[in-house]
Amino acid sequence: MHPVSDLPYEQRPSNRDLSHMRGEYGWPFVGKTLEMLRDPQALFGHFYQEYGPVSRISITGNKCVLLLHPDYAQRVLMDREKNFSIKMGWASVMADFFQGGLVMRDYEEHRIHRGIMQSSFKPPAMRMYAKKIQVIVDETVERWAAQDSVLFYDEIKRLLLDIAFDVFCWVDETERNLPKISKAFVDMMEGALGIVRLDVPGFDYHRGLEGRRFLKRFFMDLIEKKRASNDEDVFAHFCKERNEDGEYYADEDIADHMVFLMLAAHDTTTSASTMAAYHLAHDTELQSDLAAEVGEWPDELSFETVFHQTNGLIRVFYETIRLHPPVPIFLRRTIRECEIGGVRIPADTMVCVPGNYIHRLPDWWREPDRFDPYRFSDEVAEHKKHNFMWIPFGGGAHKCIGMHFARMLFLLTFRQVLSKYRIEYAKPGYYPAKLQHFPFTRPLDSLPIRLVAC
Repeated sequence: MHPVSDLPYEQRPSNRDLSHMRGEYGWPFVGKTLEMLRDPQALFGHFYQEYGPVSRISITGNKCVLLLHPDYAQRVLMDREKNFSIKMGWASVMADFFQGGLVMRDYEEHRIHRGIMQSSFKPPAMRMYAKKIQVIVDETVERWAAQDSVLFYDEIKRLLLDIAFDVFCWVDETERNLPKISKAFVDMMEGALGIVRLDVPGFDYHRGLEGRRFLKRFFMDLIEKKRASNDEDVFAHFCKERNEDGEYYADEDIADHMVFLMLAAHDTTTSASTMAAYHLAHDTELQSDLAAEVGEWPDELSFETVFHQTNGLIRVFYETIRLHPPVPIFLRRTIRECEIGGVRIPADTMVCVPGNYIHRLPDWWREPDRFDPYRFSDEVAEHKKHNFMWIPFGGGAHKCIGMHFARMLFLLTFRQVLSKYRIEYAKPGYYPAKLQHFPFTRPLDSLPIRLVAC
């Protein structure tokens, strides 16, 4: 029998002996997970103050090395040593939910599969998406304004799922069943955080897996139809793409990629848009400034405006995802032993980079808990003190493939809202609201707001 160290890294168990490090594990089994879900800033702030930028912690059922410094974030996310496996980092948390997606593929395999998606986010495709998105956004914002109030989180999620279908997956509206699809995505993400990980009815984990199974069947059942169609959407592109041997990619791979892509295309931006509306409703002066700015823009925005200029709306987007990043933490697992910050990290050890705390490190950010979009202005450029002090989209080979698409969605949506309306809370004395932090940040009551004509 071969020793464990001779096995491929994917087959080796995780190292759980971190006794040589400072830190604390918390309760048996759950560790510090409940504290992280309740208040991640307080938890990671305690570890930073008590143990410094490298410590040990138990979260998500794993004994992890906690890394709280931009230098260490850069080391792990850039992964120039090819020593920090994303596949094994997320395996214990998301393997059942994202198997086959980009987040579960390492190195050469990841490069090949990322290449399948890459053309879907190049300038020609993005220009086409922008025109489709604007039509949907215009109609939806008018519908919101006609109501006394709306639950913004629910409405923006519906809008962005509509957009994801119109852009990435052209499917007849009778086949979409959006409420069931939306619920499946919600169940899947909540299931991934389930403490009791049993595929048994009654548990969040089981409900999440049922959601995942429904979504995968939905896409699998459409593959042959898409392959035979003349459609030019991303789903059809995946179905018709061939590998180096001239064969179609496996149906399971295509379905896995579509589940991951559709989730990333709407769920993460739902959170960013909701939290931006939450902060904007608290700052009427900022809304007025933004309304004046977008009021001078032409009806059809240039590619430069959408993707390259740092305008007022983009600063709001950047500050929102600084305070509330769509991916709050990054998990990886070492392949070989290494050293970080003078601390020995054994092979097969889980490491955690909490982007949500690095974005608020008091040594790097001025008034880190304050919502201040101007910190991203060209004059201040506070985020440029270190390339990895602001990492909402990750970094390195796994940097979010849809980051420009998310930026476009945000800009086109809020340009339409703020050019005609003022965002107000639908409840008096609403701010500050109680927030849910995982899997994505949002007010617990889904942010009731009204749009008032300017």
